[in-house]
Amino acid sequence: MNIEQIMSFLLGAIIIGEAILLFIGMILAPKTRPEWKTRFNINTLLIDITFGLIILFNAFEKMPFILIAVPVLIITHLFREFEYFKKDRKSRLIFNSWLLALNTIKLIGLLALLLIIL
Repeated sequence: MNIEQIMSFLLGAIIIGEAILLFIGMILAPKTRPEWKTRFNINTLLIDITFGLIILFNAFEKMPFILIAVPVLIITHLFREFEYFKKDRKSRLIFNSWLLALNTIKLIGLLALLLIIL
């Protein structure tokens, strides 16, 4: 395995895993943070799962859509970083420092993967 395949596998698994766990959290705990369960946040998680699968499959077979998936995920993760620091928005997807740290790690990994595939 080369570095692109290893990074694709790790990033894809982390992105899909986090999105699925957050989605389950939205379903199981709707009473604790009802403002968090918005259509925008659900769509963001579905984008993560869809494009995360493309990145994950890139580890096993070269995917032509990787050049679309990585920039889209970079944009959505950058938006979450900026959204976190807007204190007035209650429905932001990242609502604590642990999610911010994981999002930052994924963002750095996505930027590195983009540099590798270019």
